[in-house]
Amino acid sequence: MLLQKVTSMMRKRYRDKRRIGFRNVTNIPITDEQTGFIHHRHGFPLDFRRLLPDIEDEQFRDGQGSTGLLFQSEEYLEPGTTIEATITLKDGLEKIRGKVVMVRDREDHYEIGLWLGQNEDACRARIVEQACYIEEYIKEKKFREGPFVLNRDGAAEEWINKYAAGVPGS
Repeated sequence: MLLQKVTSMMRKRYRDKRRIGFRNVTNIPITDEQTGFIHHRHGFPLDFRRLLPDIEDEQFRDGQGSTGLLFQSEEYLEPGTTIEATITLKDGLEKIRGKVVMVRDREDHYEIGLWLGQNEDACRARIVEQACYIEEYIKEKKFREGPFVLNRDGAAEEWINKYAAGVPGS
């Protein structure tokens, strides 16, 4: 009887997985091949606002930053635009400032490449994006292995051991 229930649950999970087009998080690269920028995870909202052109311009001239962030937007942003990006996490909001250095026109959105001019913003972005990737990894493991098997701390440690080295500047 128990075996039948488990088998039934596994079949249902497989059907659900196919129906929702489940994508394995581990197959999605952390960084963009061409630029080396960190891909922002789609499951975490990213809003932005434009900053005045002269604000923060000094930080970008020096080339202090060490990384960039790549995110999707329905709105075109002109290269050279300075923005403040706000990423929504479970525990609150994180703000990161950067300059748009690349725009890729895709079929249904734009890919925006944001250069993070200050080391503080680059470090914060790396930590925030790793937290996003870990949360997605935990969701994936819950979906694949079931909610009662998962140890959040163990899954986070597993992600760090497997994938953290792929984050630029880590």
